[in-house]
Amino acid sequence: MVRIVGTAASLEEALQRLERFARVDRPMLITGESGVGKELFSRAVYLLSPRRGQPFLSVNCAQFTDENLLISELFGHKKGAFTGAATDRKGLFEEAHNGVLFLDEVGELTPKAQAALLRAIGIGEIVRLGESKARRVDVRVVAATNRDLKRMASEGAFREDLYYRLGHLRLRIPPVRERGDDWRLIAETYLLELQRKHREQKRLSEAALERLATYHWPGNVREIRGLLDMAFCLCLTTEISPSDFEEELEAAFTDDALSDDALVHVSGGRGAPDPAAAYHRMLRGEATFWTAVRKPFLDRELNRDEVRQIVERVLTESGGSYKRALRLLGLGPGEYLKFMDFLRHHRLKPERFMR
Repeated sequence: MVRIVGTAASLEEALQRLERFARVDRPMLITGESGVGKELFSRAVYLLSPRRGQPFLSVNCAQFTDENLLISELFGHKKGAFTGAATDRKGLFEEAHNGVLFLDEVGELTPKAQAALLRAIGIGEIVRLGESKARRVDVRVVAATNRDLKRMASEGAFREDLYYRLGHLRLRIPPVRERGDDWRLIAETYLLELQRKHREQKRLSEAALERLATYHWPGNVREIRGLLDMAFCLCLTTEISPSDFEEELEAAFTDDALSDDALVHVSGGRGAPDPAAAYHRMLRGEATFWTAVRKPFLDRELNRDEVRQIVERVLTESGGSYKRALRLLGLGPGEYLKFMDFLRHHRLKPERFMR
């Protein structure tokens, strides 16, 4: 059973595309941040497709550090093809014949594996490692990634022909922060699962809901479930309070901040956005803070100093008021807490306006 929870317009649009794409028997690429549920969406594609009832197999391409093991997993090998290959072995493409194969983190494939995947998709043939004989396979590939394959292709890190083969049917899963109150539906649905599993009645208190409403969920659905797993265990009453998960939120802030520090100077070059251009796009109403500043920052195209400069400039225009600055940033009053949480999380408040 596949259950995708949410009512946001962005999710509804993604589900509509999923339903249409599922009927078309061609390769498909699912994109989205880590934790949004790409494998769940791939299973939905399978269940809605004409191949339902045939094999559905999945593999995480990033788990193989050895190229021979990766190619063997996907395409099989002949006995003696490499050290440890004690017998002939079928790969996942042969095992998934007539069905669907889900390739998670497809951007991690080595060049040799990319070439073999292109052949499997393009002409329906695979060659086991250590053999020269081609074998016919009929497999629908659904690939997923949280990386920018188009940029990787332009930089030579991913085959351009393979990208276009996979990307004809492209589905983006929106992150939780773009889905309004869907986080609450996801949390409450999972909480019901925990109640049934542990035979205990526990719910989120009003204080807990208020605290979580200000959080931006960088780990998406996976993070919601993980946080509730921990809070459910720590809670000693029937109401989960902020104290049952606050330590986890603070740890998430710290971990993400350390990651940002390591990458703070990577912007600049490779067509990085101009901070001044981003500022004027917001003033003209052509973009919001989330699209003009936040996304490039998370994509490492703007660094922390550049974002601080933008925020400082907007605050200067608004007389130092963060709430008045929202209008210049293309944000509504209801996004104030989310905006402030983002600045605090990434330590982006300009020193002149610290409070």
